[in-house]
Amino acid sequence: MKTKVLLSLLLIISMTSLSQAQQLKQVKSIDAVKMVKADSKLIILDVRTADEFKEGHIKGAINIDIRQNDALAKIDKLDHSAKYIVHCRTNHRSKTAVDHMIVSGFKNIYQMTDGFNGWSENGLPVKK
Repeated sequence: MKTKVLLSLLLIISMTSLSQAQQLKQVKSIDAVKMVKADSKLIILDVRTADEFKEGHIKGAINIDIRQNDALAKIDKLDHSAKYIVHCRTNHRSKTAVDHMIVSGFKNIYQMTDGFNGWSENGLPVKK
């Protein structure tokens, strides 16, 4: 009987945790720029290399190169309650970062699916 009660409690806890988990929200760059203009607290996380970042980036973006050994540790130090738009050049590296952020308990994450290439192709402002 005790085993059944314990298993039931574990099931309830698991279901509660899953219901509170972050669902990935995907946006295109044309939507991301509107979000940035509407919310000054929104953080843009650019996970490209430092060289890519220097060539051009979204104004105010934080750069953490996801390919560096300490990248995930740096991401973990960010405010877990803040709202983030995460991007790379195309979409692949940002997926790694977003997956890690979800597992680490970040709740407000948007992945810019057309990446910095999409941002640039749409003629959106770039800081160099």
